[in-house]
Amino acid sequence: MRHKEKNKPAHRLKIYDLHSNIFAETGRGIMLGLTNLWRNRLLSTASIVVMAVMLTIFNGILAVNYITKQALSTINQKVDIVFYLKEGTDFYSANQLAAQLRQLPGVKSVDYVSKEQALQSMSKTYPETTDFLLKFNLRNPLPASLSVTTSSAEHNQSVYDFIQSTPLNQYVELDRQKNRTDEQIIISSATRNLIDINNFVKQLVFWVVFIFIIGGALIVINAIRLTIFSRRNEIFIMRLVGASHHFIRLPFLTEGLAYAVIAVILSFLLLFLGGQALQLENFELLREFSSLNLVNLFFIELLICGILAVLSSLATVENYIRGKLSVS
Repeated sequence: MRHKEKNKPAHRLKIYDLHSNIFAETGRGIMLGLTNLWRNRLLSTASIVVMAVMLTIFNGILAVNYITKQALSTINQKVDIVFYLKEGTDFYSANQLAAQLRQLPGVKSVDYVSKEQALQSMSKTYPETTDFLLKFNLRNPLPASLSVTTSSAEHNQSVYDFIQSTPLNQYVELDRQKNRTDEQIIISSATRNLIDINNFVKQLVFWVVFIFIIGGALIVINAIRLTIFSRRNEIFIMRLVGASHHFIRLPFLTEGLAYAVIAVILSFLLLFLGGQALQLENFELLREFSSLNLVNLFFIELLICGILAVLSSLATVENYIRGKLSVS
């Protein structure tokens, strides 16, 4: 019994020593990686700057894509599709047509504006015209109307197509719809241009992401490969003296992660400086872009770049760890 009790503390001591050795080895590996980062600071700086510039371009494309969507949304909110109703259209028929319009995809709201409401609205903009009508007791010439607001300008055409095809279009002044004002034509043209820009930016974002992933991986692999090549004798010596694969890999994993973290921070700093420099009339890039959750975007990019750096480091250093020993 005494012999077994003596063995228990020794067994626990071995476990504690093993854990302490792992933690100490990990700490030394991380410190070695940070030291190598500073020792090769010229190469590290070049790699980090290139990665940061690529990230800044990527964030700029995201900003342009987001601002384009906001511009489309703003134009769509300011410009409603107005269908003027024929004289004598009762409220029930107008409400029936409005109910069908609300069921269309992309339609946010449909508001019925009576003749009296239209005259009251016009009196705020042109009070002299309203006073003239009241003074001479003239009949209200303004028609009732349905004001349709869509979630996206892309849905406007489907609303017009529905009005052309529905039997209830007998209550709509179709001739008035054809004779749109020059202002409406200009706004419609600008909206179509913004839709084309938005579609182009979507495709551009996809290819930028693809190129960024490939280019970022190649930059990290090349930087770490050059670092490993300059210290290949050191790696072979560590293998000869019995250093574990974990200890050999860790410094290069630390360098790769440091590249990713510093590059992401630098890219957001460049984005912030660029946003402050771009000050147009009634427009601030940071104010428009701040409605995005930049904190989430920062950590998502940090996670992706970190994973990319780790995988690139592992793929590169593995060749020297498992390759043939040759000290020159």
